[in-house]
Order: sequence, then C-alpha cells, then structure tokens
Amino acid sequence: MIATIDQVRDPRLGAPAISGVRDGPAHPEPTVPAGAPAFADELAAARSTTAIHFSKHAQRRLESRQINFSEDETSRLRQAFDTLAQRGGRQSLVMLDRLALVVNVPSGTVLTALPADQGKEAVFTQIDSVVIA
Repeated sequence: MIATIDQVRDPRLGAPAISGVRDGPAHPEPTVPAGAPAFADELAAARSTTAIHFSKHAQRRLESRQINFSEDETSRLRQAFDTLAQRGGRQSLVMLDRLALVVNVPSGTVLTALPADQGKEAVFTQIDSVVIA
C-alpha cells in the first residue's frame, strides 16, 4: 500500500515524517499515442519476420540432395516456426511436403533435413512436437 502525505505526517510538527512521499498513484498509467500499434501486434510482427537459419549440417544435406525451397515452401516453413513458437515448441519435427526437418524453434534454426522417402526407417529423438506444414 502506498502512503499519502496525510498518512505519514508527524503530528508534533505538522510536516511530513517521510520525505519523498508524493500524492497520487505511485505508477501512473502509461500513455500510448493514438494510432500506435499495441505491444502484442509488434511482438507478433517481430516473430513472423524472424529469419530462418540452416545449420551447416542441414545445408550440406540439402545441397547434396539438390533440394531448394520455393517461395511457398519458405513461407510455410516460417508459418510452421510461428505456430510452434506460439504453442511452446522448442525442438520440433516439421513435415514439409517431401521433407522432414528437425528444427530448433527458439533460435529459428533448421538443424537437419531428410527426404520423406528416406525417413521410413528413421527415428527422431529429442523432439517435443511435430507440425505438418
């Protein structure tokens, strides 16, 4: 509870017993300029523009298999990262058409890539979520 000047006056002197106490709320409500974007909107925009990085291992895998991402696939991968981040995913498997991608969500990094047709015998460990993009 915040004390006002009236509550902390020294009855003998009639002056405030504690200096630095002021009237009114201790923390006034912040003012936001009209038309300014809300913090939640800014945060969502920052998330959706987060760059996706590929580890050296993932780059080598994609290059050796001559796999390139189209604009649509890149957009869907970014959306998968956003969805995983919103749901609390950390180390996840993203199924993207013909690819299985193990990603680290907080860093925005694709750790490894495996063509889906080679994944019939694959075991993915240390992942906490899966998204089909």
